[in-house]
Amino acid sequence: MDGGAGRPSARTWLDRMARGTCSARELVADVLARVDAADARVHAVVHRDDAAVLAAAERADAARRSGDRRPLLGLPVSIKDVLDVDGWPTTAGSLARRGHVADRDATVVARLRAAGAIPLLKTNVPELSSSFETDNLLHGRSDHPLDRSRTPGGSSGGEGALLGADATIVGIGTDGGGSIRVPSHYCGTVGLRPTTGRTPETGLWPPTRAAGTMDFTCVGPMARHVEDLTLLLPVIAGADGVDPYAVDAPLAEPPALGGRALRVAWYAGHPDAPAPTPGTVVAVHAAVAALADAGHEVEEIAPPRVGGEHTATTLFFAAAGADGGAGMREAVAAAGGRHHPQFQALLDGAAGAPTVTAGAYLALQEQVFAFRARMRALAAEHDVLLSPVASGPAPRHGEAPAGVPADAYLRYEAFEFCHLNAVAGLPAASVPAVTEEGLPVGVQIAAAAFREDLVLAVAALLERELGGFRLNRRLATAGDAPL
Repeated sequence: MDGGAGRPSARTWLDRMARGTCSARELVADVLARVDAADARVHAVVHRDDAAVLAAAERADAARRSGDRRPLLGLPVSIKDVLDVDGWPTTAGSLARRGHVADRDATVVARLRAAGAIPLLKTNVPELSSSFETDNLLHGRSDHPLDRSRTPGGSSGGEGALLGADATIVGIGTDGGGSIRVPSHYCGTVGLRPTTGRTPETGLWPPTRAAGTMDFTCVGPMARHVEDLTLLLPVIAGADGVDPYAVDAPLAEPPALGGRALRVAWYAGHPDAPAPTPGTVVAVHAAVAALADAGHEVEEIAPPRVGGEHTATTLFFAAAGADGGAGMREAVAAAGGRHHPQFQALLDGAAGAPTVTAGAYLALQEQVFAFRARMRALAAEHDVLLSPVASGPAPRHGEAPAGVPADAYLRYEAFEFCHLNAVAGLPAASVPAVTEEGLPVGVQIAAAAFREDLVLAVAALLERELGGFRLNRRLATAGDAPL
């Protein structure tokens, strides 16, 4: 064990490099060694080039000696394998992309490089990022860092697994319906889905903007410490002139919370989701109590609902599958029909859905926008919204999430809590709160659009009061002393 709290934050490493007590090369070499040990258990790495990464670290050290003071100089950052890194493959877990090599960086990767960061490696995803179980025919299955019989979640499951194993320092994931928040919740780490439009998806494969979900997908930071989410977000945020949904919007620093009482609305269950596990309810109650004890105003509210024939989950998937799966089939045509069984079932289900006319699709979008407006109005009445991330902790591989019938593995209503904020386009973070049967359980913090500062401020308070990544490390069975 390494003392409970785990390895230092990215901010601490950057300070050490700035003071000259650690070089970028030493840091990168140490992280790569930790990845070697961790990946033997979690199987989360799909591409790495150690020689190139170490050479980049040596260049960072030389740049620092010459006076370079870029904010992320020498910091290794892992990248989800749906975002382009120049000269590296981007496979999204599909045999259709075997042999593909990117010829430029995704916008967020380019921004990280410009700030001095070093892309470290690529991490595993479900085929086409389309599952909460990270497994595919190209790279295989990733495992939970604390229990190999369980999933680290998805679709940013490789990122969650390596962070949860205390191997990597920070990473970049994507979140459409919960793909940052669920792995963070399962693996005892922290992750932020930014506001819709806060970050560009340029260089993401497959691109989503011309698909049925249009602006749902967000690129966001994942880490072990909340302060590192705050460190990365300003670097990757802002319009790039390519992604039509990415905008420049003010991004405030998380405020000190002693100045005024926040208005906190919370709910621990949802009529459109399975009954949460006892630990999930305890997690929300613990977060509410911590905020109340800190002097904030807490109010239990009725869980927000879409209404009509849809839940947030069914609305999300209705939009995603409005073309009957034609876009997904085109994207993976080169795989020649060789797909992971779960992804094949998704394709088959989409193909078997009724044909959606243009008018029906526009009516569907009207429902999306109407719910988004109502959810944003609710968020505007409060400073933050507190809820579960999912109905329970990480399930075993191939098993349905907590509360979902065993024969209904492909049903996603256990993630209704995530889909509510995704469809609404709100910023939302997951932070560890308690443990249940030897597994971490997180809580979800959301706020009004473009108020990531409030999300991160509350996440930092809960991390401090409830334990944060220390909960994960107390559950872990192995670890090394810091460098």
